[in-house]
Amino acid sequence: MNQKQKKAVRIGSVVIFFAVMIILTFVCWPVVKLIQSDEGRLILKDFVSDNLLLGAVMFLALQILQIVVALIPGAVVQVLGGVLFGGFWGTVLCVLGTFLGEAIVFYVVRRFGKPLVEAIIDVKNIRRLSFLQDTKKCELAVFILFLIPVMPKDALTYIAPLTRIKPSSFFLLSMLARSPWLVVSNVFGSSLQSGNIFIMVLMFIIVAIGGVVGILYKDKIIDAFRSARKSHSNEKI
Repeated sequence: MNQKQKKAVRIGSVVIFFAVMIILTFVCWPVVKLIQSDEGRLILKDFVSDNLLLGAVMFLALQILQIVVALIPGAVVQVLGGVLFGGFWGTVLCVLGTFLGEAIVFYVVRRFGKPLVEAIIDVKNIRRLSFLQDTKKCELAVFILFLIPVMPKDALTYIAPLTRIKPSSFFLLSMLARSPWLVVSNVFGSSLQSGNIFIMVLMFIIVAIGGVVGILYKDKIIDAFRSARKSHSNEKI
């Protein structure tokens, strides 16, 4: 194919990707609306009790949608998992959905490159995370940024595939870093459902501490990685 044909195929593929995401969003939107109210969450709870398998599939799709489209905050979906399926199975579904969502994003970005990322992610976030492109500590950066709450995880999920990081390394590090918070959120949701005040308060305190640490040190951590990249670049010169 010549350059014009290649460009046309790439543009067409990006359009198809967005079309699929729009359709998936449309299908899941009724569920998104329900989880925004107490009454809606009760309706979902009753539905899952009567249709366990279908409910699990719908929740899995919702978790994938949250990663791919970032339509709603991840914590909301994860807490809902604990409410609907309990701490253990809620965590299992969240981990699986998160992994599938990351895999979709990773391989789509690897296929279509930076133009797709620029169409989805704010330019400011792309620039802030540009240090991932050439730092020797890319894998460490990925792990730390996914581990700490309030980091720009949605942007990172799309930008990391633009680097040279191996798919296996990305999935392993990102899931290891995400997993503790997936567990905490689901246990919180399960405790909320069962009325276990002690566990609920304990999980809330853990999340609050993590959130405060993230808010206080988020910019400093990102700046530290950016400085490391500049130092490495200067050494090459």
